[in-house]
Order: sequence, then structure tokens, then C-alpha cells
Amino acid sequence: MSSFVNPLSAGLSEPSNIRRIVVWTAFLSLYAAGVAWLDAIFDYRLITVTATFHTLLGAMLGLLLVFRTNTAYDRWWEGRKLWGQLVNECRNFAVKIETCVRAEPRDKGEMANRLWAFSLALKQHLRGVARLAELPTFQSDTANPGHVPAYVAARIYDRLERWRQSEQLGGFELLFLDRHAAALLDICGGCERIRNTPIAPSYRRFIRHAIGIYLVTLPWGLVDQFHWWLIPITALVGYLMIGVEILAEDVEEPFGTGPDDLKLDELCDSIGRSVNEIVEP
Repeated sequence: MSSFVNPLSAGLSEPSNIRRIVVWTAFLSLYAAGVAWLDAIFDYRLITVTATFHTLLGAMLGLLLVFRTNTAYDRWWEGRKLWGQLVNECRNFAVKIETCVRAEPRDKGEMANRLWAFSLALKQHLRGVARLAELPTFQSDTANPGHVPAYVAARIYDRLERWRQSEQLGGFELLFLDRHAAALLDICGGCERIRNTPIAPSYRRFIRHAIGIYLVTLPWGLVDQFHWWLIPITALVGYLMIGVEILAEDVEEPFGTGPDDLKLDELCDSIGRSVNEIVEP
């Protein structure tokens, strides 16, 4: 069995989202404390806001936040399904290479590593740092393709065609393998669609403006009834609303290296282990 070492592992680099939420909540708490202080010391009202206003605005904002969260999570989950499909396609491809191809074990092992290389190339392509020379079996390749996953997929097809011409692979078996080879770039296209089609900036800004209006006016609507207690109440409401927006912003881009992103390194490791266990040179 060939040795398995992932040359493209990446660490976590994004700051904690909880820290960002806490910082914003702290600023909001200071603002609420200022409102309570003005009311207690000077009995001063910059604006007068009724409970009905926040009830109506809160209901509308709640619907927007639900839609925002669902949209972000749908992008994350679709990315996870595509990578789960890639794991299955590579495993099925490796099984059929092992059982249907009448080639030397070394050639089969090289093809298995090309499947692993495709997963690594796709991961780095989605992160904008794909480098062909760092992929298994491509270290000596001097090409400089603009789309590394497509280049690796083409080399997989080259090997299939070479096997067909040398009669190591029959036409009927080639049809079985072609299905999995074609799925590689289909998965790549699906991931690119997620990466290259972000949530509309206007929609994102509108939700943030709505959250800002709600939180800025909230202490003025609570001060008469809760006085100093409006500080923890405002902080709690702000923590929840700001947290939903920040987490949705992070989750909607699932291919990075943050703690909430997809574990692409682990998925690539799984593909590498699986195909090298199935196809033993």
C-alpha cells in the first residue's frame, strides 16, 4: 500500500466569531447604560419609542433573520453534499479501477493518487491557492494551468484512454468509469457556483441596517419600564441578533479555513486513505 501523507493541510486562521459578537455586545451595553444614566440623572428623552413599535419591527426583523440564516446554511449544506458526493465518486472510481482495469498495479496506484490529487486541487482551487506541483503524482509536471482541477481531470481521462488503446480497458468498462470521471468536474462546477455567487450585498446591508435601527431604538423603548435593567436586556437581545448575522456571514462561505467552514482537509485525507486502501500497488 502506498504511503499517505497530505501535503496541503491548512490550519485555522479566522478569529473567533464569539469574540466579535462579545465586542459588539459590549458597545451596545455601554450605549444602553448611557440611555439609563440620562433617564435616571436628567430624566432626558432623546426619542420616545412605544412598545408597539418594537413589536412590529421585531416581527419583521425576525422573518428577515430567519431567511438570512436559512440561506446561509443552505449554502453550507449544499457544499457539504457536493464534497460528500466527491468522496463517494472517488471511492467508486477506485473500486472499478481495481476490478475492471487489466493494468499493472503501479498504474492503478498512480490513478488512485490522481483521484486524491483532484480532491486536493479542488480544495485549494476553492481557496484560491491551487498549485499543481504540490499534488501527488504531479510534482514533476511543469505545466501551469489556470484551472488546476480541470487539468487533473484531463490527466485522469488521458490515463483511461491509454488503457483503452492498449486493450487494458474495454469499451463497456470505460462507460462505467466515465460516469465517475465526469462527476468530478460536475462537483467542481457546483462548488464554484457557491463560491462565486455570494449573498446579494444590498440584501446583506439592508438586514444590518434593520438590526441597527432596532438595537439603537430599543433602550429608549425599555427605559421607562426597566430603568437600569434595560442594560442586560439590551445586551441579551443584541447578543442574539448580532450573533445570528455574524454567524450567517461566516457560514455562507463554507470553503475557507475557519472553525465553522467545511473540514476539507479531513475530507481530502479520507479520500486519500480510501482510494489507496482500495487500489493496492
